[in-house]
Amino acid sequence: MKSSSYQPLRGDVCERIRESIVDGTYPAGSRLVERSIAADLGVSRVPVREALHTLVREGFATERDTGGTAVRGYDDDEIDELFDVRAALEDLLVQQLAGRPHNLDPLRASLDMARRHLDEGDEASAIAANATFHEIMASLGRGPMVRQLLADLDQRMRWLLRQHTDPAAIQAEHQQLVDAMESGDVARALEVNRRHLRTSREAFDETKTQ
Repeated sequence: MKSSSYQPLRGDVCERIRESIVDGTYPAGSRLVERSIAADLGVSRVPVREALHTLVREGFATERDTGGTAVRGYDDDEIDELFDVRAALEDLLVQQLAGRPHNLDPLRASLDMARRHLDEGDEASAIAANATFHEIMASLGRGPMVRQLLADLDQRMRWLLRQHTDPAAIQAEHQQLVDAMESGDVARALEVNRRHLRTSREAFDETKTQ
């Protein structure tokens, strides 16, 4: 009998390729070569091929006109839409969490982890810790529908937010957001979060001009 943690090989391969896209190992526009990925993962090409079809359906990859598969990029309108949808959903989430300080402990732990990485000079780990902050916030929400909608955006937003080149600034904004929610000042918490997403969007634009 399989344990509850068992995953079919195809699902495991898909998850690993998706994570490599999200963390930047496979950057936007790069080819996803079945043979190379299969060798890297130590599997046959069949589960890799099936995983790539899944990632195309999910929007993480695209089929190239010349054949094969590549990591999908997002144009400016799509990026705007991602941030707009995220902001609208997080407005609901922030209102749920404001004034419930005992429920914010996981966010405090995330802030502390990012700060430790920054103090140690480990920028890559600080960026990764910052990228999980919004996922943790979504997990704390009371509404299952909002949580599910945010979960559908999480991987794409993680990819976008990992492009931010100043993890200390992001960590500071996350700190301000938690402080505002803890105070119970909903209006302030909403403004802090909206400003945070605006600066993240602007930072993403800056990475494209460098």
